[in-house]
Amino acid sequence: MNFSIVIPTWNRSDLVESLLKSLYEERNRYQLGETEVLIIDSSTDNEKDSIISSCKKYDAIYIEGDDSVRKKRNKGIRLSKYDYILFIDSDVIVEKGLLDEYVETYKNLYKVKLGGVLGYTKFVGKRTFWWKMLERTSLVNSFSFAKNYPFHSWTIGNNVCFKKSVLEEIGMFEENFPFKLGGDDLDMTYRITKAGYMIGSAPNAITYHSRKTWNNYKAVHDRAKRWGTMENFIVSRHPELYKKIIPKNYILEIIVFLFMSILSLFSKNCLPLIIVILWIVINWFIDYVVDVKRKGFCLPLYYFGAQIIQLQYEFYRVLGSLKKGSLEALYKGMIFNKFQIKFGMADEAFRIKKLIWSFLAVCMAGIVYFQYFVK
Repeated sequence: MNFSIVIPTWNRSDLVESLLKSLYEERNRYQLGETEVLIIDSSTDNEKDSIISSCKKYDAIYIEGDDSVRKKRNKGIRLSKYDYILFIDSDVIVEKGLLDEYVETYKNLYKVKLGGVLGYTKFVGKRTFWWKMLERTSLVNSFSFAKNYPFHSWTIGNNVCFKKSVLEEIGMFEENFPFKLGGDDLDMTYRITKAGYMIGSAPNAITYHSRKTWNNYKAVHDRAKRWGTMENFIVSRHPELYKKIIPKNYILEIIVFLFMSILSLFSKNCLPLIIVILWIVINWFIDYVVDVKRKGFCLPLYYFGAQIIQLQYEFYRVLGSLKKGSLEALYKGMIFNKFQIKFGMADEAFRIKKLIWSFLAVCMAGIVYFQYFVK
């Protein structure tokens, strides 16, 4: 198997140097075919010069690209000369044996119509304040899909390999999205699924992703904004992906809070407001306990910080829907991967039971308190 490794980048000369070094070692070790590395770069001045120098040092092809990740990826596809296109982001390094793992997966023991394969992306580096919150959100879940599912309806754009003929068949990456990056990988890989291909997993094909590029509020907020906004563009292209769901906790909490606040105002009794506030606090506490049970202990500060980050994603998701004059985002959610639906349904069932029983319990406690202890 011959691989063309396509790497879009901009102003990451130190990270590109580390990636190209790891790829150089892996390519020299690989004995099952030919390889090439295409760096598609939009840097300028010293950054550009440094990346060009790294390319010469580690036998990579330097190509100037447009200031758009999706356009860079398409340019890499068009200029590649080998049968398999491996997309790698510029802020990772590769594990030894990565290419062999892709070869093993493409042997296709499942005997399905395989159009692509996703590897596993593991985050490394210092666990900063921001990362300790981020790792409790859904924003990083898709990087580990290859460990959790044998097949995928969509994938991220890092550490993922496709046959060049399949990419050309489905029209490569959509370039006319509102942001320079984000969402195009989901859209493109889902179109591969719609074309009748399967996307498999190579959990031992590992890249190590630096936490350095997620290390401040702007980096976190920008991702939440892009990905939340892009959800609306994805489902407008693929409306079958938008399914009715039980509304998210925050929506139900807002509705109940407003209702109970109005009830308190008209009845001139603070009991309804006290009940709803206590209910919300209990819900948050239960969610925190469940999260700790699933993912391990963390300080409440990090957990609730993660919820704020998640709400930023939700805000832009709902805002995008409202701008289109639609309320769908309030009662619908994007379901991409049929291999995750079972877990999602179980999670939803638990969530709605928790909401009902905790609310009833708080109501009963409030009524008893005011009936017997308040004179």
